[in-house]
Parts: sequence; C-alpha cells; structure tokens
Amino acid sequence: MDIQLTSVTPDSLGFAELRSQSMAEGFNMLRRLEDNWLSGHNRFDRPGEKLIGASVEGLIVGVCGLNIDPFTLKTGIGRLRHLYVDSGWRKRQVGSALLSEILKDSGHWFDFINTNAPPSAFTFYERAGFVALTGIEKVTHYLCLRDPAR
Repeated sequence: MDIQLTSVTPDSLGFAELRSQSMAEGFNMLRRLEDNWLSGHNRFDRPGEKLIGASVEGLIVGVCGLNIDPFTLKTGIGRLRHLYVDSGWRKRQVGSALLSEILKDSGHWFDFINTNAPPSAFTFYERAGFVALTGIEKVTHYLCLRDPAR
C-alpha cells in the first residue's frame, strides 16, 4: 500500500464521496470544511496553514488540515482540523501518515497545536503525543512543538 500525501481542496476527485461517508457516520467536519472553503472563510492559505489529503491509487482516503487557531487571540497556536479517514482505511496508518505530514515543519510557525477531537479519537491523539485537556472550550488535546519562552 503506497499512501500519497498531497495538497487537496474540496474540488479534488473523491472528496465528495469522503464527505458523504463522514456525514453518514455523524461527522460534519468535511461538510464544514467544504462550506468554509466555498465561502472563502477558510482556504488554509495563511502562513503555516495547509490542507493535506491521503490517496491510495488515486482515491482520497483521508484528509487533515492545519490552521492558525481561530479560537484564541494568542499567537503561535495552530489548530489541527478536519482529520478524517475513510472507514475502510482506518487502522492502516493513514491517519498517522496524515498527522505526521501535517505536523512536518509546523514548528516553524507554531508553538502549540490544539485540536477538538471526538471521544472516539482520543486514544489516537494521545498515542501521537497530544495531551488531554479539560476546561478549555473547543480544545480536547494539545501538542507542544517548542518552548515559546525560547
């Protein structure tokens, strides 16, 4: 299995099918991604931001984005967004490959990465080094990339 990681948009071949599958599972993140992309509200085009897709034999099997965190006024904080992997490709390292690619070089832009994960993904994030948080709205986990005091 050769996973290709490349920049994607909601217009990419196979995105609509992946979005439909996510919605059938009760996840709305890819619908929100598409809505925000089409409206111009979020195009993952500011410094440090990116939207990556995982493809196998030309078929998109996963998506993950990184933004400047819009829910905080602090600088140096990114937000991992819209990580979704096709149900048939889970537990096959697709999510880990997406996460690794999205975090690559992110320390040049961010000190911390926040995410707001569903409970079903908590173990995935914690195995990847994210720390669970409570009491902060819209943040379930964070990853420290570098000491902001340096």
